[in-house]
Amino acid sequence: MISFNIKHLGWKGMACSAILAAATLTACSDWDDHFETNSSVLDSQRSTLWQQIEKADNLKEFASLVKKTGFDEKLNASQTYTVWAPVDGSFDYDVLSNYSDERVLREFVENHIARNNYPASGQINQRIYMLNEKKMQFNGSSDYDIQGIKLAVPNQSSCINGTLHAINGKVPFLSSIYESLNNYDFAIDSISKYILSFDEKKIDESKSKKGPVLNGEQTYLDTVYYEHNELFSYYDAFINREDSSYTMIAPSNTAWDKAMSTIKSFFNYRPEFDFYEKPADGTVQKIKLQDADGMRDSISKVAMFTSLVFNNNIYDNKKLKTLNTGSTLNADSLVTTIETKMYSEDAENLFAHAQRVDKSNGALWVTDDSLYMRTWTYWNPEIRIEAEYSNYWAGTTNVNNDQPEAKAVNRKNEEVLGRISNGYYLEVEPKGMVNPEMYFFLPNVRSTEYSVYVVFVPGNINSKNYAGPLKKNHVEVMIGYADEKGKSTEVTWKDIDSSVDSLQNVEGMTAKIDTTYIGDITFPISYVGLSSSNQMYAPYMRIRSRISNKQTAIYDRTMRIDCIILRPKNLDDYIKAHPDYKYDLRLD
Repeated sequence: MISFNIKHLGWKGMACSAILAAATLTACSDWDDHFETNSSVLDSQRSTLWQQIEKADNLKEFASLVKKTGFDEKLNASQTYTVWAPVDGSFDYDVLSNYSDERVLREFVENHIARNNYPASGQINQRIYMLNEKKMQFNGSSDYDIQGIKLAVPNQSSCINGTLHAINGKVPFLSSIYESLNNYDFAIDSISKYILSFDEKKIDESKSKKGPVLNGEQTYLDTVYYEHNELFSYYDAFINREDSSYTMIAPSNTAWDKAMSTIKSFFNYRPEFDFYEKPADGTVQKIKLQDADGMRDSISKVAMFTSLVFNNNIYDNKKLKTLNTGSTLNADSLVTTIETKMYSEDAENLFAHAQRVDKSNGALWVTDDSLYMRTWTYWNPEIRIEAEYSNYWAGTTNVNNDQPEAKAVNRKNEEVLGRISNGYYLEVEPKGMVNPEMYFFLPNVRSTEYSVYVVFVPGNINSKNYAGPLKKNHVEVMIGYADEKGKSTEVTWKDIDSSVDSLQNVEGMTAKIDTTYIGDITFPISYVGLSSSNQMYAPYMRIRSRISNKQTAIYDRTMRIDCIILRPKNLDDYIKAHPDYKYDLRLD
């Protein structure tokens, strides 16, 4: 039984390392042990911040909102704070009163309070972190302001636990991308609910005060937590960090629904299906999935999320910092946080129908009713199987020592046209006069239609002095997979010739590295997320040399294979119509 876990997806080549996100720290205590005040003060200064706020005639509205959130208890305790309180009538009190307590606390109360003591005295030019981690600029010498809002009454009260300033207005709250995952201003709660579902609090053991071990478990006298989101750490998309800069595409609910319908079509799973465990001898085993529908839903949503976030500090992504609504993106390419690339034509379309909304750590781009993203750019990419990688080998017959040899390319003959991907190819030599054949697993196949290609390498790749004549390969190609009912089936293409295009000149023989079209095939089920480090559940391809003894003067039994290409059919058609089109050639 195969069970699905998000950590086994690894959209970055199906393998990523989780990095712990240092997010907003909160404690279940009042932090009294961490921020104690000095008790040696005058009796006239023994009132708390809350006592001063509560009795101030000009801060009744502020006091009401503080009490609404329960933060009055914090301001009445011993921890040291500085409060910049908007005076009555200077802010949208009626609007804020209708917000939830949690939202008022985060966007208003904590946006006007900082830990430690910041009196208005002398020359000030200081960056201050408020309780919600927003950075504010506190400036002045005789006139003072906080983030551009003038202080109406500097040092209105000096209290036992800090300083109270009255200010002429509300300090603007600029949410981060993460904080904008709500339905306040835009209908984006589909993507928001998915991302927020991974939120969890974890104990910061280095900052928590340990208690006794009870029943084998560590207890804590003072527990400090940090916020963690598995998606952010696993896919390097820390949209919750104030000191970062990201761009995130936020599909509207309608766009989300349309895109998810398309994405899910690539991830059809069956609860049970046949798998060719050893294709060379026909061994088939039956595979059972624990939750096929849940796996489809999870992988589809991961595919969506990983296509939407860009780090603004790398590559041409830097141009996103100044891109405005309605402007044309002038960039060669954009790279997502999982390092998949979208070239200019596709990147431009992504922003052409979206609205930029500035955030404290970058920008959110909210789409209209569609997400203008071609399916092959992220959700259904081209798959390339490097033939020399032994983890793709599913078996072989009729070769030296029953094992193929992966050998490095030494490009002495620069007249050979084309390039070998990854610098290596697989050479499969016959044993005597017997035709060799090679089996490959085809991992991460989606439930979609592909155009299949095999890239063959000519015999003179390593030397101008190749003992010719230069010959073609003549092969039979078979693909084995599970049909729509989960039963094993095979499709075969016969009499496939590689095209050598050999030339004779004084320098010797030349040829080209040949991408040979095999045919089109539709896989009814998806295999994404099924493979592990020691088992690859995937369809297979057999490439068999098919040469009679009479044909050896024309054809070469030795097969030199660079890679296998499974190109989505719609991408293949688009390339034929647009030969200059650039797209990401990453390994899936």
